[in-house]
Amino acid sequence: MKPINIIGITIWTVLAAASGYGYSYWATSTGREVPTSGLTLSISVVVVAVILISLALPIWKYKRNLKKIAETLKDNPTAKITKPLPVDPFFAVRVLTLAKAGAVTAGMLGGWHLGVLIKQYTAPVIVPGSTGTNIAAAIASIVLLVTALIVERICRLPRDPGNPPAAKDSAVAA
Repeated sequence: MKPINIIGITIWTVLAAASGYGYSYWATSTGREVPTSGLTLSISVVVVAVILISLALPIWKYKRNLKKIAETLKDNPTAKITKPLPVDPFFAVRVLTLAKAGAVTAGMLGGWHLGVLIKQYTAPVIVPGSTGTNIAAAIASIVLLVTALIVERICRLPRDPGNPPAAKDSAVAA
């Protein structure tokens, strides 16, 4: 599976920021309120980030144990070791897919709230109390994005030391 595309996340974030700004501009020009997110959105996004990192912990522990075993065998090739139970590969793929989805969602949510905040702070009058929840949602989106990138890094397979990295153009026979 390909790693998370930072350029793609950035494009989605910029598009969402433009949408958030455009909708806020339209809403204020037609006499409506600037959209504000509820505090529950921020809490929910942080809870998703916590669940995502907790799902990645077994994978991280397995990789850490394998690294310790490799270091032990490097120092003492005759040492008796017990291999840890491997992680279900389908579970690891599901966690990785959830991390990718979380990264895209965080980019879009963060962009939307950034656009709304730009409109709120460039307006001649700022309504008291309307920016706090949008700032909280933007921060929660950043937390989810960083968590998704960390989980994607945890789920990455190590390269085989004997195999050189394949060229981008080369096709792999299935």
